[in-house]
Amino acid sequence: MSKQKNKEILCVEILEDKENKMFTEEQRRMIRFLRYSQFIPCEECGKKRKVMWTMLCDFEAHSMGDITFRDSGKVHPPLTPVCQDHPMGPHFPAKTPPSAKRK
Repeated sequence: MSKQKNKEILCVEILEDKENKMFTEEQRRMIRFLRYSQFIPCEECGKKRKVMWTMLCDFEAHSMGDITFRDSGKVHPPLTPVCQDHPMGPHFPAKTPPSAKRK
């Protein structure tokens, strides 16, 4: 009989945010909280936590400075786990202007 190691399965519960007067209904609908069965690292800073948050669209997560936000330059895909130390916002790619028509 071979020995089997007890491997714990990583489970995640995806929770919708409650109504909050600080955010519009559209913002609230885009945010999800992730509750994991084990500690996992934040994709932005690496801190390990069991409760993270994410967005249902591509998003940018910022670090808090003294009063201002610092942008890491990373764009995260939907459902990427980020700890609550990072305010999030949807990522809107820059539009490239249409090329000038040649005559």
